[in-house]
Amino acid sequence: MHSTLFNVNKSLPIERNKPGYLPAENIPSEYRDLLIPAAGLYFRQDAECDILSQHLVLDPYSVWLHDILAKDNILLRTHTPLPVFILQFMFEDSLPLPRAGFTLEERECSCFYLHPGPLHRIPMSSDKKIFSFHINIQPMAMANLVRQYPALQCLMTGVHPNVTSRINTRPYHINAVSDMLIRKIMTCRYTGNNAKVFLRRCVTDIMLNFASQHTDSRQPFLFSSMVHAATLNNIFSFLADHPHKTHSLPELAYMYDLPLDEFHHGFRQHFAMPVPEYMHMLKMMMIWHLVQTNSFPIKDVVVVTGYKSQEDMLADLENYYGTLPE
Repeated sequence: MHSTLFNVNKSLPIERNKPGYLPAENIPSEYRDLLIPAAGLYFRQDAECDILSQHLVLDPYSVWLHDILAKDNILLRTHTPLPVFILQFMFEDSLPLPRAGFTLEERECSCFYLHPGPLHRIPMSSDKKIFSFHINIQPMAMANLVRQYPALQCLMTGVHPNVTSRINTRPYHINAVSDMLIRKIMTCRYTGNNAKVFLRRCVTDIMLNFASQHTDSRQPFLFSSMVHAATLNNIFSFLADHPHKTHSLPELAYMYDLPLDEFHHGFRQHFAMPVPEYMHMLKMMMIWHLVQTNSFPIKDVVVVTGYKSQEDMLADLENYYGTLPE
């Protein structure tokens, strides 16, 4: 079907055995604004396509960001030298996987188990631009993660070690939590260990959010959740704009004139996490930024964020990230 129109093959490794990064100065100026300081870089540019791949090594995660611009009809040939679990998010456009019988749709995400070897022949038409975000985890590392975060067990169910397969039978919409966390990663300007710690926690939160979405996928989406969609999105944005504040659920429900039970359940259905966990995540990200950039005296951060003492605030921060900013 695609043999004549899409006969220009372009290799796209999903994972690599050994890094072979390029210096940032080798990346054309038009792509410089996309670069993450903590990432290793790969780039190819020819008459048919531009492919910028950024790689974050965040043990146990191997995170890849692929920006691909097709200037002619091309055939992406994906492959991996290692078995990996992969959580994949698609942005900007969609890509068909003819042999797999489905399409990676824009703003959808799926979890796969990939057996080593060639994977897919993906036709990409001229002038198409896509951005694909991948979280890769090797099987042993995934088993260790499940021991630390039991909620991730659902992502290992039904996997055969010698068979490439999609773990969720249907793709999921990229919700606002995952979208926000991916943007935090894409715009992260931290370097060194501070970058690794912050980015690793972002990736863990993406994994946990997807696992929650996967676990809840068999539950019916309530009519009340659909009716209150606009209001719930307004609450989501309000909390993101005021991460220093702590609100009770009854207070928020009263502010936005929502029945408390519908608010609680609807928020989880839309964003795959409870409201208190979302508020805590926002506050931790804000405090991490303020502390590691030394933007304000710590005593002022304590007051603004409502903690009783500096010790309590730093204990919460260390518990969330596993360490304090250097």
